[in-house]
Parts: sequence; structure tokens; C-alpha cells
Amino acid sequence: MTKIIMKNTSLSIVAGILLSISLPNFYIPFAFIIGFFILFQLTAENSYKYTLFYSFITGFSFALFSYYWIIKAINYYGGVNIFVSILLLILFSFFYSILYFVSFSLILKGFINRFGLIAIFLAPFLWVLIEISREYFPYSGFPWNLAGYMISYMHPIENLASYIGIYGLSFIVILISSLIFYSIKRKNIIYFALAVIIFIVPYTFFSFYKKSFYGKSYKIAILQGNIEEDIKQNDKKYSDYILNVYLNLFKKAVKQNPDLIILPESAVPFFYFSESEIKDKFFKEIKPYKIPFLIGLDNFMYIDDKLYLFNSLFLFDENHNLVDFYNKIKLVPFGEYTPFPFKLFSSLFPYLEGYDFKSGERMNILNYKDFKFIPLICFEAIFPNFVSDFAKKGNIIVNVSNDAWFGKTSAPFQHFEMARIRAVETGRFLIRATNTGISAVILPDGTVEKKLPLFKRDILIADVKLLSENTFWIKYKNILFILFIILFIGYISFLIKRSS
Repeated sequence: MTKIIMKNTSLSIVAGILLSISLPNFYIPFAFIIGFFILFQLTAENSYKYTLFYSFITGFSFALFSYYWIIKAINYYGGVNIFVSILLLILFSFFYSILYFVSFSLILKGFINRFGLIAIFLAPFLWVLIEISREYFPYSGFPWNLAGYMISYMHPIENLASYIGIYGLSFIVILISSLIFYSIKRKNIIYFALAVIIFIVPYTFFSFYKKSFYGKSYKIAILQGNIEEDIKQNDKKYSDYILNVYLNLFKKAVKQNPDLIILPESAVPFFYFSESEIKDKFFKEIKPYKIPFLIGLDNFMYIDDKLYLFNSLFLFDENHNLVDFYNKIKLVPFGEYTPFPFKLFSSLFPYLEGYDFKSGERMNILNYKDFKFIPLICFEAIFPNFVSDFAKKGNIIVNVSNDAWFGKTSAPFQHFEMARIRAVETGRFLIRATNTGISAVILPDGTVEKKLPLFKRDILIADVKLLSENTFWIKYKNILFILFIILFIGYISFLIKRSS
């Protein structure tokens, strides 16, 4: 018995690793099939007690390997003690596994016990329902590393996201895994063939499908300053250095005569609504250049005589007058605020300096001439429903970020892939301006038109177009969800009738 437990525990660890390496920046093709096969087998063949244990180990392993960069972010750049950082990753992985993997496996186990192995085809429905809940819970949500990203990097397949979103790709990932699992367990090649067809048909179709994007082209310039996070955290000491980096890049970009310049999140250390020498110098230096620009800035504002801190994106016209600004709505828990009930431990996070950012309240489009900017600040680009709702009235996405926190880990690649798929889902050009990379211009079919690699100080010049037509996903995602629920209930009804 002990040997079986040890063997299954080892298999659970392997399953978590295989699922993890299916994601950026590893991209091991179809490793997820083996990972889910192991998870399904351990779920189907063990008691509830051992299903709970093995699924927990799988989820814990997955979280450790997928989110190891949390240690780098909060220890090296956030100043949190290394032992506390490791403990926080362990706690994160513990709750992550319980909320997602254990809940999934226990519910699936109940269905399999009730209806037999054919209930494995409820797995795609259960998994996607849990993923959708991740957009809203816990706190403001954390839909990072959804299963759909295990195949989204395959260029023809990614185009499916404009019809069924990343959640639809997740459904395909779990459905293919379920079909192959059932095929092997029942020794029936038909299910294996069906799994192959489900992948090959859209892959083949979109391989020959070429979408054209019509309309006027606009030249944009992205500034990637590559300012190390420890310097940004000490911006009072290095404020002149940071300012000069971006001023030099701004002047370099001007020579290309762009229609718009974009600077990343929290690019320069000043508050627009407060007077400072840094602010005055910045606007004085760029005064001769009659080019509109977008810039990410921290933003102090008084509301009802109370001072609040926001993470904002500001839009200025060619005369550098403020046109409008957007306050970030989706804040990063433990990154931009300490959520309840962890306020007591806020001293563990010195980078917050004792204060929290406040969430914005309006999904406001930033309008300038023909541009209707959909502003996404950092973390916000990972939320599929949030972005698709936001995009309805805009014609181009601007995602500003500071991924310096992640260092040389897989996190910048994971973050980039999630932002890239938002371009496909919405059918919009996406401009991504980051401090340390990956900055890029992404076409509505997911093609990376141009990009700047990690840790390179440079400008990126590219052409974009303004597109207002909404994708099938934007138009009908609510109807798709209703159909999804109907199919889910319908299959359960079929199983009930079949077993009676």
C-alpha cells in the first residue's frame, strides 16, 4: 500500500510539472495530455480521500513550477525576506491547489462514481466553470495561466479565440485530454480519432485562413526604458536618471515622426496633479515636439476631501494638454494593495510603503481624434471578460506594464501570451508598452508584428490600424455561455437517464 501511495504521489508531481511546462515559456507540445491523463486516472481509480490528496499534490506541483517567479518578485525586488517569500509561495500554491485542482477532482470523482467513466466528459465543463470563476474570485480575480494557453501559442489554433475566447480553448484542451483518456481506458480508437479531428480541423482551416485589416495606418512609437526595478523602487534617488532615460527615448522616437508615442506603466516618477521639478522638466523638454502621447503614472487624487493613490494612464494631445486619464480597475492583490484579512501582515510587504492603491471605477475609453483607446494597465490584460466588455466601444488596445518585477523568469512570457490573446478575442490591434519588455505591436489575428525583447532599452516603431468591428466572441459570448450551461445540464440529464 505504501509503495502504491508513493508511486501515485510521484505521478501527481509529474502531472503538475507536465501541465506547467505546457505553458509559456516552455511550450512543450501536448505535454498537457499526459498531465491530465494522470490526474484523471488518479481521480477515477481512487477513493475520495486519495483523490483529494493526489489532486492536491498535482495542483501544488503545478503552482510551484508555474508561479515560482513570485519568490523573485517579492524577495529580490520587493524587499521581502527570502524565507517569508518562500513561505508565501507555498501558501499561495496550497490555496491555489485547493480552490482549483482539488475542487475540480472531487466534483469529477462524484460524477464518475455516480455514472461511470463516461462522466469524464463532464471534465471540460467543470474545468471551464472553475476558470470563469477565477476571473472574479478570489478578490478581484486571478485568471493567470488558464488551460487554453497550453495551445494558444499554436498560430492557426489561436484564431479560434475570436469565436470562443480563451475559455473555449480551455474547453478544447480538456476535451481532447478526456477523449484520449477514455479511448485508452476503453480501448476504443474512435474516441482517439475524435480527439485528433477536434484539433486538426480548426488547425487546418485557420492555416489557410488569412485575414486582412483595412483602414488608415498610423505610426506609433513605443518607449522601452529598461529601468531596473530596484532603481524604480528608489526613484527619489534616481529620479533624474529615470527621467533622462525616457526623455532621450522620447527625442529618439520623435525623429521617426510618429502619430503617437506610448510610455509604459509608472514610467516617470512624478504625480501629474502635483507640482514637482521632475514634472516641470519633463514637460519643458518635450514642449518643442508636437506629438500626442500616452504615459503611465502613479496618481494622487482627492475625492471627498480624502487623498487616494491610483495607478493611471494619461493621454495628452499634441500640445501636451491633458485629454483624459484612466484609473486602473483590476489591482494586483499583495502587489498594489493588501487585501482583507491580511492587513495585519502589511508590514511584510515593504514595497507598498504602508499605503494601498485604490481601484478605479470607470471603464472609460480614452478618445483622441480617430483613436478610441482601450486602456489596460498591467494585470488587467489577463481578464478575458473584462477586456472584451471594455473593447466594445474602442478601436485599439493599449496595454502598459512594468514587468521588471518578474526578472528573468517565465512570468514576462506568460503575461505577454495572455495579452496577445486579448488582441485575437477582441479583433483589435494591441500596443504593448512595458518598462523591461516584452513590448510589441500585435495584430488582431495574434501575429506579433514587431517586438522588443526583454531587458533592452530602445524604441519600437510600427504601424497600427483602428478597428471597430466586434468579433463573434464579443458579440455572442453571453449566448455561448448559456449554450455551454445548456450542454452541461443536458449531458448530466443524459447520464441520469442512461443510469436509471
